[in-house]
Amino acid sequence: MAKTLTFIRHAETNSNRLRTWQGNYDSGLSDTGVAQLERLAGRFMGRAPSRVIASDLSRTMRTAEAITPNVTPDPAWREFHVGAWEGYTSEEIMVRFPGEMEAFFAGEDVAPGGGELMSKFRSRITAAFEILVASMEDDGEVIVVTHGGVIWALVAHVLGLAGRSVRIMPPFNTSATVVTVSDDGVPQLTVFNDAGHLDDVATHFGPAGPRVTIFRHGQTEGNVGGRWQGRSDSPLTDLGRRQTKAVTRYVPDMHALFTSPLGRTRQTAQIIGDALDVEPEPIEGFAEMSFGSWEDLTSAEAATRDPELYSAIFEHGRDLPRGGDGETFSATGDRFTKALGAVVADTGKDLGVVSHGAAIRAFTVNLMGLDFGERNRLPVPRNTSMSSVIYADGGPVLGSYNVAPHLEGIA
Repeated sequence: MAKTLTFIRHAETNSNRLRTWQGNYDSGLSDTGVAQLERLAGRFMGRAPSRVIASDLSRTMRTAEAITPNVTPDPAWREFHVGAWEGYTSEEIMVRFPGEMEAFFAGEDVAPGGGELMSKFRSRITAAFEILVASMEDDGEVIVVTHGGVIWALVAHVLGLAGRSVRIMPPFNTSATVVTVSDDGVPQLTVFNDAGHLDDVATHFGPAGPRVTIFRHGQTEGNVGGRWQGRSDSPLTDLGRRQTKAVTRYVPDMHALFTSPLGRTRQTAQIIGDALDVEPEPIEGFAEMSFGSWEDLTSAEAATRDPELYSAIFEHGRDLPRGGDGETFSATGDRFTKALGAVVADTGKDLGVVSHGAAIRAFTVNLMGLDFGERNRLPVPRNTSMSSVIYADGGPVLGSYNVAPHLEGIA
């Protein structure tokens, strides 16, 4: 049983539109923000969470009320206070307050504009999260409408990155980020930055650069049987083909499309490529992790065949070659990272990649700076889900993870 917490960023405000910092100041929703509320309401229609909680600022309360009139305000979920920075753009802050913005983005424990000290802000959000989780029923769901900085702090906490660099883009207005907490109490970042209900999204802060959209292939017969396919292959099921056709409604424009050379990814990529009028190009670096002698086995069969090796990997956290002669998780992530960096450098434009569950997770764990023992803080992405990475001047950052609005209602 797991507890589910969905964190929604408020709709676009006039300050967001003008790219000025607002903190605890409320500038009112922009016309775009008002339109976003209608899309958000449609996306969450029929959902029945046990509670909807919101930061008590007007922009978050108004956003939450688009979902339900029964909203509980809670100041614990407010954005961090930015003091004298309020009302200024980042560029203006760097001129008026030399060195402060640079220290903030370098991760130093500063109080932006003389406002809230960042360590105190992170502690406030962590405490609010832990209190909320403790108050929830098993299998319960709560929606929290809050702010971009709050979601950033939550992602750092969930991934165990407090005090370390958090390589994520600021969440889009009205996007949903989902955290699940299992019986062992360990949180997992199940979905990050899902704005599938919006036609267009704006990034008001954060790095810019080529965007890579990474798709997992559609459901296969091996997936249905719970088998580790690895480099062996299995065709898409009828549901897998329907999943792939459904995702094409959400695919952004891209200059090129690359794919793992395996059959299930090439099938998926061809359907996406046909919708975009782009021919997929196979790249070996995007292939699935090799499971060696465990290929096409279920977890139970692998554990029976090689109990000591299976225990060493999955109970004691040693990243050993799967099946004894396959790949390690870390090697898979390194391989994917190298292949993606090469095609981005060569293309220099937005592009897409179709790959596999273990390979995508290994790459993302690598990107986030996590080690093998921390991998379960991210799930294996769902069939045909989309994740994205922005290749900025300062290096790649995660734009979204495991986003799949097209799967809602598909059975």
